[in-house]
Amino acid sequence: MVCLSTYDLLHKFEAEVSQIVRYVYFRSLPRAEQDLSVLKNKLNGTGELGRGFYDAVRGIYNCAKERDSASLYIKLYRKGEPQEISALSEKFRNEAYRPTIDDYERGFLIAWEIAAKTLAFLKESYPEYPLNSEPQEKKKQQEAGEDVFEVAPRKKAKEERKGKEG
Repeated sequence: MVCLSTYDLLHKFEAEVSQIVRYVYFRSLPRAEQDLSVLKNKLNGTGELGRGFYDAVRGIYNCAKERDSASLYIKLYRKGEPQEISALSEKFRNEAYRPTIDDYERGFLIAWEIAAKTLAFLKESYPEYPLNSEPQEKKKQQEAGEDVFEVAPRKKAKEERKGKEG
């Protein structure tokens, strides 16, 4: 039996993670959630390494679902340049093999390495997509403009109306 290195063990799941990141990028979150369940089952038996790996991918899904603008993924999704994201992917890969790192962190960083590499590819191939898929951003910009300002008429309380009638 061939013993796989940590890197090889987790990179077996590169296609699955890349697909989940694609679903998140193109806002197909229900499909990403389905694939997350499958990935979790496949990672059973990998211990802390698999748990860190899964938690990183799940975190990417959660921040996209919640539109958490403070999260690293959303910042990269909206404003990151492909070259910057690729460099970050390499940094995650290098950090994952520091001698002082534990298995959970190693799995977490390897998942981020794969996710960042995929995100860089998607940003290069479809650079305008994140901007086109953010309808709430356009809505917020319109709300900030004065020309869209609406004032609803004030409704009188029932007691005020009764007092004037009787």
